[in-house]
Amino acid sequence: MWVELVLSAALLFLLWQVLKKPSDLPPGRWGLPLVGYVPLPFKSIRDHIRDLYKKHGSIYIWRMGVHNIVFLHDQKMAREAYTSTDFIDRPPWQIFCINEKSPKGVLGSNGLLWQNNRRFALRQLRDLGMGKSKLVAAVHTQAAMMVEEFEKQAGRPACIPHAMSVAVVNIIWQMVGNIQFEVSDPKYIEFREAVDSVMDSAKNLFIYDLFPWLEKILPTSILNWICHLDLVEDAKEKFFHYFKEVIAEHKETLDRDNPRDLIDTYLMEMEKDSPDSTYSERDLCFLILDLFNTGSLTIRDTTVWMIFYLANHPKVQEKLQRELDEVLPRGTLPSLKDKPRLPYTEAVVHELLRITSLFGLGGQHVATRDTKLGGYTIPKGSVITSVISEIHRDTRHWDNPDDFLPERWITEEGKFSAKREGFMPFGVGKRQCVGEGLALMEVFMFTVALFQAFTFTPPPGKLMDLRPDSNNPKGNNPRLMQEVVATVRQ
Repeated sequence: MWVELVLSAALLFLLWQVLKKPSDLPPGRWGLPLVGYVPLPFKSIRDHIRDLYKKHGSIYIWRMGVHNIVFLHDQKMAREAYTSTDFIDRPPWQIFCINEKSPKGVLGSNGLLWQNNRRFALRQLRDLGMGKSKLVAAVHTQAAMMVEEFEKQAGRPACIPHAMSVAVVNIIWQMVGNIQFEVSDPKYIEFREAVDSVMDSAKNLFIYDLFPWLEKILPTSILNWICHLDLVEDAKEKFFHYFKEVIAEHKETLDRDNPRDLIDTYLMEMEKDSPDSTYSERDLCFLILDLFNTGSLTIRDTTVWMIFYLANHPKVQEKLQRELDEVLPRGTLPSLKDKPRLPYTEAVVHELLRITSLFGLGGQHVATRDTKLGGYTIPKGSVITSVISEIHRDTRHWDNPDDFLPERWITEEGKFSAKREGFMPFGVGKRQCVGEGLALMEVFMFTVALFQAFTFTPPPGKLMDLRPDSNNPKGNNPRLMQEVVATVRQ
């Protein structure tokens, strides 16, 4: 009997050693091998994250499936991690690979491919006008088109017109492929469906990434039903078919002395005989997808949030419109030189980016070796992510963080100041968003155009619903189908 007791105690001790969280890791939720800690469903992910922050502070771990995921609620710690080569890579997840053997494009790739694509994208976006006056005319054209479409539904409750999506796509397309769509163009629908089908079908890939062992125990049909692997492959090929036609047209009309856009320049890079070349048509397709995914949806949704927030905050809207009327003749859109003369408009844009936190979680990075962060051991293969939505409401950086207060961005001299601790809507570090300059330019110009022309209000007897999607901290998209009233200003 004593032998059985000793063996049982030894077995329990070994089991406890296997199941317990190593003491040098950050505090947090550990759970069981293979499945991690699975939360009860009655709380949203956002609420779980807030509870963990209150309990453990600025760094904690949550084992999800087979992965140790470390959450960072401190900007300085996030900056330290994201500028370190120890955390420069993306995890080898299907959500980044999209069923490829290795990730391509710029968002999910690593190593030399990522370095080449990031340098190329930054150089091309700058050369093609990002943050420069040569792109302003194109933004003005699209802003005017949006104003025309809003005029058609002025004075009555209506959803945001389809033209807003077309406008932001056209600006990216001009830089990428020298293509423009009309509002009613059926080719736009084909394009939008090609991009959206990839992103929508890929949402369930996170299940495969957290529980990759499902592939070993489930029939293919069940695995596809749960993780959408087959839908992702079909959508990806549909997407490739669309863009391969565009690339083929560029090949036929390529003038090497006068490249028109990013695709032309990429094709010329493919022709170079370089030992460090990573360029390919398949990679170009993924690069285009990355640029549209981050550059069009983000700007569209931010502009929608702008309308909704200012509709609910009429005093802010009136103050912004007074500034516009004092600085610019009605109907005249600003140049980049006018931005310093519009400090309150700049403040409204930045306060909106802070309070909405369109990407609630920063991009996931992976530890490439055993390392230290925040005084804790971070084992190789651990995934880290910053909680941007909570950093943007951290009382260490923001007074009354739940209030929409553009004045917090204005100095005592009445000037706009963008340098704020705790502000990182485009991320930080080596993988900071390549399109930050373009996004800020577009949102600023669209804001000026729309609020010069219209006053926005909620439908009679209502307020705009400004709540984020609490179950989706990665992308706090506005409730895009809400109706709002645009009244033409006299």
